This record gives sequence, C-alpha cells and structure tokens, in this order.
Amino acid sequence: MSGVTEHREVEYKYRVPANLEIDVAALLRQLVSSVSVEPQRSMFATYYDTSNLTLLRWGITLRYRTGGGDDGWHMKIPGDESASTVVRDEIRIDADPGAVPIQLASIVSPLIRRQEILALAVVHTERQPFLVTGQSGERLLEVVDDSVEVGAPGDRPTSRFREIEVELLSDDALVLARSIGDALVAAGVAGSSVSKAAAALGRRASEPPDVPVVHYPDHDAPAIDALQAIFSRYVRDLLLADVGVRRGRPDSVHQMRVACRRLRGALATFRPLLDGDATTFLREELAWLATELGHVRDTEVQIAVLGEAITDEETLAFIMQHLTQRLRAAESSSLAALRSDRHDFLIEDLILLVGEPPVSPSAFESVTAAIAPCVAKPWRKLARSVERSSGVADGETWHRIRINAKRARYAVEAVAPMFGSDYRRLGKSLSWVTDTLGSRQDAQVSVLTLQEIAAQAPAEIAYRLGQYAARREMTGDSDVRMFLERWPAIAEQARLLGLD
Repeated sequence: MSGVTEHREVEYKYRVPANLEIDVAALLRQLVSSVSVEPQRSMFATYYDTSNLTLLRWGITLRYRTGGGDDGWHMKIPGDESASTVVRDEIRIDADPGAVPIQLASIVSPLIRRQEILALAVVHTERQPFLVTGQSGERLLEVVDDSVEVGAPGDRPTSRFREIEVELLSDDALVLARSIGDALVAAGVAGSSVSKAAAALGRRASEPPDVPVVHYPDHDAPAIDALQAIFSRYVRDLLLADVGVRRGRPDSVHQMRVACRRLRGALATFRPLLDGDATTFLREELAWLATELGHVRDTEVQIAVLGEAITDEETLAFIMQHLTQRLRAAESSSLAALRSDRHDFLIEDLILLVGEPPVSPSAFESVTAAIAPCVAKPWRKLARSVERSSGVADGETWHRIRINAKRARYAVEAVAPMFGSDYRRLGKSLSWVTDTLGSRQDAQVSVLTLQEIAAQAPAEIAYRLGQYAARREMTGDSDVRMFLERWPAIAEQARLLGLD
C-alpha cells in the first residue's frame, strides 16, 4: 500500500501498582552493562474505534499520535500474545488528523463492516526512554517508563497509571528482555497485555469480539456446543485471513480460501444436525467467495511451481510476464469482491451462524452420538471413489478423488480436538493425500497453462514450453503412484476408528 510503512513490534508490558516506587534506571544498570537515558517525550494520542469497541475487542488499536518522533496514524494488529508479551504488527501512515485514512479503514473493514469509526479516547503519556546497547554499540532494547493519563475527547483525564514497556530492537535480546521482566516482577510490577486504549475505555474493551473463541466441549455435551466451537474457529480464521488479504500478507489468500472450504465442508458434513434450508444459501455464498479467491491462488501456485521448474531464463521471463499480468487482474477482481455488500452480508450471516447455529433436534443429542456418525460419511465417499478408480483413471477422476479427500480431511480435522490423537493422525494422513494429489492437480494445471501461453509465444519459446508441459505431465503420474502405495495404510487407520 502506497504511503504506508509496517514493522513487527515485540514488547513485554508491565503495569506498576500505584503505591510502588521503582527506579527503572537503577534496575537496568544492575542487569546490563550499557544503558543510556534518552530524552523525555510528551505524547498525545487520540484513539479511534466503533461505538461497540469492535477493534479493541479484536485486539486492534487505531490512533493518531503526536510527540513520539513518529507522528501520524498508527494501527496495531496483534500476533501471538502471552500474559506479558505482546507481538503486534504496527502499520503507520503520514496523514492529517481527523478522518481515518482509507488505507487503514479498508484493512479492518471485514471486522467493522458498515460501522462508523469515532474518536473515543485521548491518552497523554510522559515517556522516559532508556536505550540498552551491546558491547559493539548495537541497539538491543528500548525500555520506556510511561506516566499515562486517559480520558474522553474534550474532557479532563479520568484515570492515571504507570506502565513499563520492554521492546526488542534485536532478536538476540530476547533472553535479556526476559531477565529484565523477571527483575521487574520480583520488584512488585505485574505483567500485562492491556493496551493504553483498552485501559482508557474500560471493561467493555476486554469483552470478546463478534466471533469469540468457543472451546470444544466434552463428549457428553450437546452436539450444538461442538458445532459452535467448529464454526467459531473457521469463521475467525476467515475473518483474520481477510484482514491479511487486504494487507497483502503472504499466503493470506490461500488461508482465506481454506477457511471458506472448511466452513462449506462443516456445513455439509454436519448437515443432519442443521436446518438445510438455512445453510444451503451460506454454502452457495462461500462457494462464490472461494471462487473469487481461487483465481489469485491458482496463479500464485503456478508462479511458484513454474518458477522452480523452468531453468531457461528467456522462457521463464516470458511465462512470468503473462502470469504476473494475470495475477494483477485476479487480485483486482478479488479485492472488488471483498469490498462488496455481498461479502459484508456473508460475514454477518457467518457471525450469526456462530452465535445461533440453525440446528435440527438431532443437534441436542450428545457429541458422541451425533457428531461421530457425520464424520464417517465423507470418509466412505472417499473410499468408494478410490475403489472405483481401480488405480487407473483419467485426470478428472483423480481431481474428484482429491476433492473427496479434502472433505474427509476437513471432517476428521474438525472433530480431532474432541476425539483425540487417533483422529489427529488420520487428519495428517489425509493432509498428505490432499497435498500429494494436489501436486498432481497443480501439474495438470501447469500443462494447460503452458499450452495456453505457448499459443502466444514465438516459435522457439513455444517449442520449449511444449517440452516443459510434457515433463509436468510425468510429474503428475508419479504423485498418483505414491498415493496408491500409501492408501491401504490410510484406509486401515480409518477402519480402526470405525469410519468404514
């Protein structure tokens, strides 16, 4: 995105009790050989969110800040977090205060949809930074001692607190950062992962997001609880991948497409427990979204596969020119789909799916009684399709077997958190099947792609493209042989689980 900078921020955050006196400079000098006191900063930040605090409940902060040496708009999107460690991607853009830049609003649009973004809190921070360096002068850590005042825009501060942050400036400083954290905790400071904005906006900021994490139930719980856990996981995956697509993150299109397929698979697998009329439309809309994303993903795969397979520079350059143009067109089309009302309505329907699954009476039977039989059906369909092939089949038949393998895999993986290690092992085996037959499918698509490009190529390049196409055809045959060799062992895994 033009005008936008981004970096990954890894911090340890600590909240200092009001009655605790602690000298951060003295503590650091006891632990490190080189620490310098940096100039104090006075920073003012206005934090933005919807009236429902949608962003903060997803762990995202959006602010306009001055006085920190990086004045402008900042959006922080969380990565992995623990009790006191916060990993976030910080996106910054230089723009005037007031209206939220469209580049930032578009990133979080799948989470907020048509809600208005408002200025909700003002934070004034008096910051004392300390720079920790290594023996060669390399920057290792920045430790900041913050005195914070928070309040509503236009009002006096309503609360004050003190916070210490330890930010990694080098990957080599992780152990040192943790030792500083241990010393702070020993001195009476508490680890924290609460942002200043969340502290300013109170308890509502820590409530679950629109799609909460739903924990998997015990075997004797109603099956509807299992459906909510499964749907929650996949809808969350889809929404977070959607944010990644809008950020241009690697592999995000693939992850979003997989989430679509897993959701469609779950709706099909657990159809006996659902209201079919209510879920048919959802499956159709998820198929539309997966198709829109598929053009991007298929082209990305061919760029990777052919980029590795083709060694002739002139031929490769000709191919990449065509595929790059195709990718740009596909990305433009997929982003248009993601920005459409149709996509927003789909997200709202998926949020309702998690909160109130449209279930049949069977969903109130136990997990063991209702869920397990649903998983057997896609497995049996896969097994029958392999048996009918007799090991010799055309490309379309192997493509269908791969699709059946994906459905069986997704069904097994959906219940593995409840049914244990044997299901996880079968899921891994089926993952190998889909990857192996997927490699075969990629090879077949490569053949068609090379033939299509050859029709537009000069004679010499067209001849070489034909040679590469023949080699890709042979690659697909070897994938089938590997699958057939391993299939009996995979079928035995399913038999032992009673799925046959």
